Amino acid sequence: MTTTSEKTTDAASPASERARRVSAALKPTTLWQRFAAWLTGAQRATVSFSILRILYGIAMLIVLIPSLPDRHYLWGAGSWWVEPEAKRRGWWEPLRLLFSKDSLFWFDVAYAVLLVLVLLFLVGFKTRWVTPVLLVFWVGLSTNSTLLTNGGDTLMRIVLLFVVFANLSEHFSVDAWLRRRSAKRGREPRALPRWLPRWLVNWAHNTVLILCCYQIFLVYLVSSVLKLAGEEWLEGSAIYYALSIDQFRVFPVLSDLVWQFTPAIVLGSWLALWVQLLLPVMAIWRPTRYIAVALITGMHLGIAILLSLWPFSLAMIALDLLLVRDTSWRRAAGWVQRTSRGIRRAISEPDAGRASTPTVPPPPYTPPPATRIADADVPVRSATLAPVGAAEPSDSASTAEPGSSAETDMTAPDAADDRKPAGSPEPSPVAPSGEDSSPEESSEPGPEAGNEPTRSRSRARRAAKPR
Repeated sequence: MTTTSEKTTDAASPASERARRVSAALKPTTLWQRFAAWLTGAQRATVSFSILRILYGIAMLIVLIPSLPDRHYLWGAGSWWVEPEAKRRGWWEPLRLLFSKDSLFWFDVAYAVLLVLVLLFLVGFKTRWVTPVLLVFWVGLSTNSTLLTNGGDTLMRIVLLFVVFANLSEHFSVDAWLRRRSAKRGREPRALPRWLPRWLVNWAHNTVLILCCYQIFLVYLVSSVLKLAGEEWLEGSAIYYALSIDQFRVFPVLSDLVWQFTPAIVLGSWLALWVQLLLPVMAIWRPTRYIAVALITGMHLGIAILLSLWPFSLAMIALDLLLVRDTSWRRAAGWVQRTSRGIRRAISEPDAGRASTPTVPPPPYTPPPATRIADADVPVRSATLAPVGAAEPSDSASTAEPGSSAETDMTAPDAADDRKPAGSPEPSPVAPSGEDSSPEESSEPGPEAGNEPTRSRSRARRAAKPR
């Protein structure tokens, strides 16, 4: 009974220990301490923020460069037709003074400054100072024509306000290259004033990350709830109607090819609805979070290619990638490097794979072992048979009983052997005439070396008999 109770106690102790750890980890004080450490300990998602900077810069260039020939009609002196709607939006008036509608020259100067700021933002040069100025000029251009904006433009203005306080140039930027060069020269690289504490900089950066994730969750949640109100998304035909709009048919052949494949239309409509609706829940667990990011990124790439909404799609993809951690980016980069290295090696050296495989050489040929002296059917004392007429051994020697003097003479060691130290090998017997015995063969003891004296005596008796 005592043994059973002890086993029950031992089995219950790990479970109780786990329950105690879980309850301790879920205490409000513990949760707050862990959150504060996460918020101020280090900057999170720096790789994703650097990618966001690049994608936002590309999206802005996609808006500005194609519109360069029609800039005056879209935002400048020729856009007075949209002025009533722009004033109705209630923009702050100083912002509307940056891009003048009265002077073509000052409008072109402001437009050129905006292009330069976007390029500096894209390459990541002095990003901490360029970002707030870029925000002011981008919003100023947007106030002149409210009819050209879309959901992506609105989202870009909100996110640009957030990332003023984030570190956007930790990777893939000129600032990062300058910091590495300063570190090699022995100088301490620092992008911010020295009087700013490090914990405050980390806190601002991670707070921006939280705000951006909240923004993307809010966008997808509201979008999915509105989709649930329409029958097209529930029955799976919404993408078909989107691809049938003439204004968005940039590649008509490709659009017709896609909407004719009914399973893809239905599956894409349902995935777009339910992945957006469940994204806040899927983001809790890392595997489901990455699956959701991959699906949503593919959805926005399809929107960009088929509907030509590149600024909107790039803005959404940049926010989606903020859900990927820096460690995951490093693992992905390591896998890509290893794979590309293997592909290059396979292309440059086609036989490298076969040559690198170790081949076991065949074992060297070993001749069969020669017959040992102990196994040969010859007498030990005589190398050859005695010639005719020679004196034959006496009968006493051939018929000596065990323990006699003849046996003692046959088996006794030589006088020289008595002077050898203990443990030295026995001398090898002489090989018969006509058989050369190598040192290796003579020095190795036979498998039945212990019975050699008895066999030698029997062979001596047989050899001594008259023929």
